[in-house]
Amino acid sequence: TNPTVPDTDQDGLQDGEEINQTKTNTLKKDTDGDGLSDGDEVKKHSTNPLKADSDGDGLSDGDEINKYKSNPASTDTDADGLTDGDEVLKYTTDPTMKDTDGDQLSDADEVRKYGSDPKSVDTDKDALKDGDEVLTHLTDPTKRDSDLDSLSDGDEVMKVKTDPLNPDTDGDTVIDGLDKCPLEAGEPSDGCPAKPKPETVTNFPG
Repeated sequence: TNPTVPDTDQDGLQDGEEINQTKTNTLKKDTDGDGLSDGDEVKKHSTNPLKADSDGDGLSDGDEINKYKSNPASTDTDADGLTDGDEVLKYTTDPTMKDTDGDQLSDADEVRKYGSDPKSVDTDKDALKDGDEVLTHLTDPTKRDSDLDSLSDGDEVMKVKTDPLNPDTDGDTVIDGLDKCPLEAGEPSDGCPAKPKPETVTNFPG
């Protein structure tokens, strides 16, 4: 060290502090090579200047602060159930947002519970948000047609008004996708009620 300079490496920590307290290198501004000076780690971010990844989440302290804006002292900044490292490196979701795509399902629930895409509001492209499918309609956010009746969940809910969980809403043995009258029980031919037969007029000789 330089005896005439109190902070030889100009990292914001005096040489005495580095030797006696932080155990960092007095000749290296960034002892652990994580992109943050030892002084900033100790005085500004409360991270460990001897560990490149203080919280052990798979992201360096420097990247968390400068690149991803996540907390280098927390393995799961947004508390969504996924580590910051997994969000960035595995799922490419935002480690600072619990629900990256804004569909009302947390990133962790989408990945682990429902199998939906945490970066897509509508994973199966059926015109219903993943959150609406799970929380309101109880349909599968990964299947465009949950009940396999040849109508998308979105069409059943918003257009046809049939039950997206029942392939034969009116119970007439004709699936909704083939039923011309899916909301009223009808004939097996087209699903519509039988038309009344025209009255027969009988002429009597007079």
